[in-house]
Amino acid sequence: MKISDSITKLPGVGANTAGSFGKLGVKTIKDLLFLLPNRIEDQSNLAKIASLRSGEEAVISGKISKVFSRRTKRGSLLIEARITDESGSINAAWFNQRFLLSQLKDGEQIMLFGSKKIAPSMGNPFIVKKIIKSVGYSPIYPATQGLYQGVIQRIVKQAVPLAKDVPDILPPQILKGSKLIHRSEALMGVHDPKNQQELDRARRLFAFEELLGLALSVGLNKQEQRAKGGDKLIIDTDYLKRFVAKLPFTLTAGQRQAAWGIIKGMANGYPANRLLYGEVGSGKTVVSLIAAMAIVRAGGRVLILVPTTTLAAQQAKSIQEMVGKDLRVSLITGHKKETIEADIIVGTHALLNIADQFDRVGLVIIDEQQRFGVRQRQILLRHHGQAHLLLTTATPIPRSLAQTVFGNLEITYLLDKPAHQQRVTTKLFLDEQRPSVVAEIRRRLSRSEPGYVICPAIAKTDQPTLLEIDERKSVIAEAKKLAGELPGAKIAAIHGKIPADQRVEILGDFMEGRVDVLVSTTVVEVGIDNPNATWMIVENAEMFGLSTLHQLRGRVGRGQKASVCFLSQTLFDEKAGQRLEMLEKSDNGLELAEADLSLRGPGEILGSEQSGLPSLRFASLGDKKMVTEVFALADKIVNDGIEKYPTLKKLLVKVDGLAAS
Repeated sequence: MKISDSITKLPGVGANTAGSFGKLGVKTIKDLLFLLPNRIEDQSNLAKIASLRSGEEAVISGKISKVFSRRTKRGSLLIEARITDESGSINAAWFNQRFLLSQLKDGEQIMLFGSKKIAPSMGNPFIVKKIIKSVGYSPIYPATQGLYQGVIQRIVKQAVPLAKDVPDILPPQILKGSKLIHRSEALMGVHDPKNQQELDRARRLFAFEELLGLALSVGLNKQEQRAKGGDKLIIDTDYLKRFVAKLPFTLTAGQRQAAWGIIKGMANGYPANRLLYGEVGSGKTVVSLIAAMAIVRAGGRVLILVPTTTLAAQQAKSIQEMVGKDLRVSLITGHKKETIEADIIVGTHALLNIADQFDRVGLVIIDEQQRFGVRQRQILLRHHGQAHLLLTTATPIPRSLAQTVFGNLEITYLLDKPAHQQRVTTKLFLDEQRPSVVAEIRRRLSRSEPGYVICPAIAKTDQPTLLEIDERKSVIAEAKKLAGELPGAKIAAIHGKIPADQRVEILGDFMEGRVDVLVSTTVVEVGIDNPNATWMIVENAEMFGLSTLHQLRGRVGRGQKASVCFLSQTLFDEKAGQRLEMLEKSDNGLELAEADLSLRGPGEILGSEQSGLPSLRFASLGDKKMVTEVFALADKIVNDGIEKYPTLKKLLVKVDGLAAS
């Protein structure tokens, strides 16, 4: 049997099974060998019941002493079995699996894979993922209709011996220099791992290949971008100095340095790609505007894409005030379309629908770029490929990550904050401490200091959560509750399901002082600048990522009064607690992002849709050592010419949005 043979040559693979595998792109035995697991389930951690830690997956082995069932408040069937080992007992729990009532027998020994959850109303149960027969490592494959995990695992296992015939993609010198195993060994190790060391070696090869493919793609994009060429921007320094002198505030040293760096980058003779990172309130808007003025002075037009109607209106108004009557600023949203002949055009997604109607576009600014998908950004760049690109974000990106993954973007860090802004005090609190928090809010309201209450849900849902208990606070319920707790306060609710024009009106009332308490989802995460707001409560804070919490916290402390952000923790898990404690101690976005990278990986920081990065199945962008090694290797290969490494072309991946092409 050869790896080029059809999978129907394998025992037990008939026409129906082959058809189901075909939906996964698997037709040959080689295809099957490269149907790599989405993940490896570590079922090797055999733990005593007394030593179980909340949220940590483990295997327990014990005797069933009692089996019982009941209906939850939501009507789901909950089956529980009392499991006992020499260290103690725990209730194992399953939802909606009636067949188990006939399989679970008192007195029988059983081995379960799952994790302990903190749910006092259920006695802190062990939520079962699987009943297993032995400890070890179980590959979990992509599935499709008609194929169960057990079937895939059995058929793949039959093909594993043929992995010895699979050739390497990495040249021998790279394998040797980076101490990597051959692809054939890695395939055997990932499909049928016997121990952790074997699994680690296999993962390392595939991680290395993934990262090298990404690094080469980024490097080649950068090379292509630089080769484009274009008109060299002529900088009118005196004009820019006069503009800055007329601003109603004095630029910080960091703002001056950032603006000049961006402008010089646009004068290199090819379209510049730059990411401007700045903390909330650091002045990214004015820095971007100075760059825009350089383009306008040279005869170009500037497009500014922003994520919300409210923010677009605010931006257009403030920019018009800063540039004065000499230049035209236009606003284009779903509800308002002004002239497309303006010098600076600010717009929401509506701008994308008429992207081809603009001429002389010299600069495209994507404000709060993490709020846009790659394809949305690319629409503008497709029509204006010679324009410079400036992405701005307040989502902290660790320097180590930015210098590698965003290697073809110049990075500008704007770390200054306006001198008048005070540090926001962050306080983590439990429900029993709520009365003192409410008392503090009443005191602030009595001083005419408005604030926010952030909730993870719009309304209570009938959809069951993992434990059938919906602990999430909702905007609608909290707004009603606060009306009783804060008598006399003017309370308004806002969320994504409210029409955009109504949201603009509510936010206007909040900004003008006609609303004291704004109860909201994360729709206020960006673009709301109320300098009078001095407090915020984030309900169920453990349900939000660090970057989101840091952004939310930035809504307060924008004026001259001392501000506070209260974080309410409802559900308890060790990692969530660590994240919230970090937020309590630090207001440094980059520091928090580095910590989040080590705790959670890069998913929250980048997000595949926003960054244009392919999803990584084996590699971690948090592995600084490997990332540094691989990107240095990729630079050498790109400089040498990838034609000298023909097999490496198979690793190249599509990386959208990292270049204007």
